[in-house]
Amino acid sequence: MTKYKLISHLKRWLFLVTGIFRSEKRLLKQLRFTIGEQYENYEFDLKSKGEKIVNDICYEIYLYEKGDFKMLFDLPISRGIVLLFNADILSAVYYRFQGNHFEYLLKQTNKRLPSKNKMVIDPFLAYRATCHLDSNTVIELLVKKDGNTGIAMKKKLM
Repeated sequence: MTKYKLISHLKRWLFLVTGIFRSEKRLLKQLRFTIGEQYENYEFDLKSKGEKIVNDICYEIYLYEKGDFKMLFDLPISRGIVLLFNADILSAVYYRFQGNHFEYLLKQTNKRLPSKNKMVIDPFLAYRATCHLDSNTVIELLVKKDGNTGIAMKKKLM
């Protein structure tokens, strides 16, 4: 392989990799919160809703009450944003919407993901899709039994 071809391949690879990171960053910017953030970043904007134990790990549940984030992908977050912390570290964020918006949210989320990392619909659950953003973070889109839709961004092992 000539030096020119090697440089050309490296440029294409670098363009692909940086494009993937830009797409994921664009989605994360829309979702506003980042898994792993400290509780102190939000402590004055949260209302405690108790705690929940999952796999023997205790999570403190909070409702995000600051009025600066009411829409996601031009859809009102009408049922609120719930944050779960373990040891003051953000472990999960749940965006809750009134009604079934599965198809719309799937399309909007996939538009912001790299072409090789789109949400995958669960073949056993009609209204559930997931995507791994990185080795530690997963996004889930789900319509619950009550007919309302939610997006969860959480640690992979939750």
